[in-house]
Amino acid sequence: MGAISNLAIERTPPIEGLVPPSLRNGVSFRVQLRRVVVTAMAALLFALAWSRFGDNPIEFAAVAAFGTVFLVLAFVDLETLYLPDVIIYPAFIVALAVLPFRSDLAIWEGVLGAMIGLAVFFPFAWVGDRIGRDIMGWGDVKFSALLGIVLGVQLLLLLGLYLGILIGGVVGIGALLARGLGARRTLIPYGPSLAVGGLIALYAGSAITDWASRTL
Repeated sequence: MGAISNLAIERTPPIEGLVPPSLRNGVSFRVQLRRVVVTAMAALLFALAWSRFGDNPIEFAAVAAFGTVFLVLAFVDLETLYLPDVIIYPAFIVALAVLPFRSDLAIWEGVLGAMIGLAVFFPFAWVGDRIGRDIMGWGDVKFSALLGIVLGVQLLLLLGLYLGILIGGVVGIGALLARGLGARRTLIPYGPSLAVGGLIALYAGSAITDWASRTL
C-alpha cells in the first residue's frame, strides 16, 4: 500500500503548470523522507483496519482503502496546494458503489452525508470566488463531500469535520504566529486537516462517540 500511495502522490496529474516537488530537481532527500513516512503510515493504517475490522472483510477493505485515499490526498495537498479530481471523483464513485454492501451504513445515510459534507464548505468557496479571495478551495469542498459519503450522516461525520476544522484552525494560528502578519497572505493547505479528522473518525470515531455519550 505504501508503494501505491507514493506512486499516486508523485504521479497524480496536477493542474496545468503546477509541478509537484517530487518531480523537481534538488529535492531528493525530501522525497525519500516523504516516501518512508507515507509507507510507514500506510502500513499502520492497514494494520489498524485489520485489527478493528478484520472480522468483516467488506468493512475492513472499505476502511483500509478510504484511509489510504485520505492519506494520499493529504500529502498531495501538502506538496501542491491542490486536491485533484482524478483521485476524489473515483473514490466518491467507489464509496457510492459499496454503500449497499456496508453493514454499518445505510445507503441514504451515505448519500445524505455527502450532501451535508458538500454543503458545509460550499458557501465559503462560493463567497471566496465572488470576492476574489482564497477562503476555501473547491477541492476542500469535494473532499468534504467524500468524507460525508464514507462516514455517513452520523456523529462520525460531525466528528470528522469538527476535528478537521479544529486542526486547520490550530495550524492557521500557528502559521500566523510563526510567520507574522505576512502569513495572512500565505496559502495553507486545508486538505491534511480534513484528512486527519476523517482518519480519526473512520478508525476511532465509534469509540470516541461512545465514550462521549457515557461521559456526557
